[in-house]
Amino acid sequence: MLELRLVPVAAAAWIAAALAVRADQGASATAAGFGLAGTALIVVAMAFLLQKRRFAVRRAGPGRPWPLLRTLARAAAVPLAAASLVSVCAGALLAERTAGPVAAAIADGAAVTGDFRAVTDARAVAADQFSGDSRFLVETVLEEATSGGQRFTSAATVLVIGNSGYGSIHLGDTFSAAGNLQATAPGERSVAVLYANGQPRVEPAGGWYGQTARIRTTFAAAAGQYSGVVGTDAAGLLPGMALGDRSTLDASLESAMKNTGLTHIVAVSGANCGFLLAFVFLLARSVRLPRSVAAAAGVLALLGFVLVVRPDASVLRAAVMGSLGTLAVLTGRGKLPAALLCLSITVLLAVDPWLSGSYAFILSVLATAGLILLGPRLTELLSRRLPWSLAAALAVPLAAQFFCSPVLVLLQPQVPVFSLPANVAVAPVVPLVTVAGMAAAVLAATVPALAVPFLLAAGAGAAWTAFVARSFSTLPGSLLPWPAGAPGVLLMAAAAGAGVWLLWRAGPGREERTGGEERTDGEKRRMGRLLSGRRASGRTHRRPDAAWEESGRDAATGWRKTVPAAALLLLLPPAASAAWTYMLPGPAPPGWTAAACDVGQGDGLVVRTGPNRAVVIDAGPDPDVMDRCLDRLGVETVDLFILSHAHLDHYGGSAGVLRDRQVHGIAYSTAEQQLSGPLREELEGAGAEMVHLTEGMAARIGTLQWEVLWPPGNGAQATENDASAVVLITVGAEDQPDSKTQPGRPQLTLLLTGDIEQEAAAAVLSRHAWLAADGVDVLKVPHHGARNGGTQLIEELRPSLALISVGADNDYGHPGPAILSALERAGTAVARTDLLGSIVLQTDGTTVKVRRLVRRALRG
Repeated sequence: MLELRLVPVAAAAWIAAALAVRADQGASATAAGFGLAGTALIVVAMAFLLQKRRFAVRRAGPGRPWPLLRTLARAAAVPLAAASLVSVCAGALLAERTAGPVAAAIADGAAVTGDFRAVTDARAVAADQFSGDSRFLVETVLEEATSGGQRFTSAATVLVIGNSGYGSIHLGDTFSAAGNLQATAPGERSVAVLYANGQPRVEPAGGWYGQTARIRTTFAAAAGQYSGVVGTDAAGLLPGMALGDRSTLDASLESAMKNTGLTHIVAVSGANCGFLLAFVFLLARSVRLPRSVAAAAGVLALLGFVLVVRPDASVLRAAVMGSLGTLAVLTGRGKLPAALLCLSITVLLAVDPWLSGSYAFILSVLATAGLILLGPRLTELLSRRLPWSLAAALAVPLAAQFFCSPVLVLLQPQVPVFSLPANVAVAPVVPLVTVAGMAAAVLAATVPALAVPFLLAAGAGAAWTAFVARSFSTLPGSLLPWPAGAPGVLLMAAAAGAGVWLLWRAGPGREERTGGEERTDGEKRRMGRLLSGRRASGRTHRRPDAAWEESGRDAATGWRKTVPAAALLLLLPPAASAAWTYMLPGPAPPGWTAAACDVGQGDGLVVRTGPNRAVVIDAGPDPDVMDRCLDRLGVETVDLFILSHAHLDHYGGSAGVLRDRQVHGIAYSTAEQQLSGPLREELEGAGAEMVHLTEGMAARIGTLQWEVLWPPGNGAQATENDASAVVLITVGAEDQPDSKTQPGRPQLTLLLTGDIEQEAAAAVLSRHAWLAADGVDVLKVPHHGARNGGTQLIEELRPSLALISVGADNDYGHPGPAILSALERAGTAVARTDLLGSIVLQTDGTTVKVRRLVRRALRG
């Protein structure tokens, strides 16, 4: 049964949530106010129209607007009200999270010591690239904090990143930690990030949170004890399949599951919730409990399951939908999957608007929508040639794949060729692992002896899943390469859309072919009685078979008209949210330190000196591109504009740097006596002092210090490339009371090398022997990674990060294979603008984070 009237409501709620969490609380409140006012006006207008209905119908005539206005008002009222509700909730949550002194502390990047409450389990992330130490992150609520001698309470959501001591933190635990707060980008669930210093003081949670944490840890330990029976793969996979705990999952098995489209198996989703709810409900009914009691038992079991597996986005959506479905059945409303999906989306977005940008939530909704809208059609088509059970087993993963694939290729630009057979192969064991695994988890924490048979049964299912994943992942051609980014998404969306259209046009369905002839005699008799009652009231005189035939035709026509529109409305919000969150350029994250603008084949580097202020080094070949990049970085004042040398790919965008910005100084280097006429006139037009750079020049701008290491002032260089200014920039070297690093210790050192070639690079190292001893954090690789830049700088400086500013698909072969090999041998992380686009660097003095100039982090 399809109920599509709530699709516009869910779409309006999703759009409102996506916009509200990316705006400040004032904008959210304003939008909500307009929405509520609009809803009130629509309601008043509807009341007026209904009161004047007879007059409107009598007077309307051809071309009169009253019936149309009434229809539009009726259609817009509820979606507008839902959007207003979500905006109000988002505004209230934003205001709560930033209320009090914490807002100023975040804006200032202040050091705080606070008490935090974990709202997720800690999970491992990439190790510290400088020290190699393990790192964990945990989402928290900052409850109390001290900053600048002031103690205050708070409700700010903070993402805490700490060392291995944070790995034992579970949902509900409280702990104390210290560090500097850094603001996050708009739309992030956490309003700040804290890089914690030292070890936390953890107080384990009690009550339900404590019990569920004990269940998880006990179950993982119990599975490990029987690894000799069920296998190592199964022992590591079982906690993930049963409870969503992937901490014990082997990395190679995780990769195999990703390559075969089985990752969702270890992310507890709607299927797991449905299996558990159905099992408990049927078990209660089998002992003759009333339907209402059985439903209540199922909902309570589902609530406990959510607490144990942790309230992830897909789990919350499935749990809410399952509960609403149970209420619908109890109240006689029946099973309306599309309506329940839309209602659960609206409810969840009102409670947590940040779900609108969650990949897990987006994929969960898309998969469910695929099962609702496409699943029955696929099952019907496949059942013409296959047994119904096999047809249904094939239809479920295929329908989900059609709807999820455009988003999946955004995460991983590869297509798992054997995803369908792998999912069909493991489908029969998923209910077994879910139910038996949950029973084993509870018994392992209460009556361990009784848990063994359930543990072994679930372990057998996990072993089969691991075998399927590894078998299919080793087959030739298991992964099909796919274009990355927006082109790949659009291509996959077109392919999926074409596939759905072909399936829809594959021929009439069984009901459409028979016109209702396959209805049973009992169904026809019931319809006959219904129609007899209608004849008695004078409403119809058609025979039952004719009514069935007409009903079948009307249903088929309605299906074809409403389902595509519903699918479009249901897909539009998550697709738009994914595009907004992960594809469209956005402002730089607060607290960024340096940036490499994607200017094509050229250089355009920026180092922040303060709020809306920066030093700019080179400008690429295009003024508009450089101007847009500086706008996204929020740069309004250029304290110093450095042109490393006079080649077009470094100075061609100078007008973009000077456009509508204050420029306090300009410095340049060139092999000639002075800059060319047009360029010099353009720079002089900025009204800033201009100086010719030579070795030994240095200055400080706030906490940024720059020093010229090349070219020497004793003569012109042979080539313009070798005349490039080599500038060492040190960020954060000045002693500050609120510095989170040791006094006098720089937060970041960057060596900017222009286009110098191998001989000049060797001369720089020879003239500044201390440079190799001290090293640098970030090296701007010379000449876009060309081989004539040599590898000596890389080998002797061994930087932690290399920036390569280079154009995509350039004709020069940049960066050269020899350069990339040298960087790999040195253990240097590489960030390339041809692969990542414009990037920014963030640092706390010990860790450098590379982020694209969009809304998601790429590397920690």
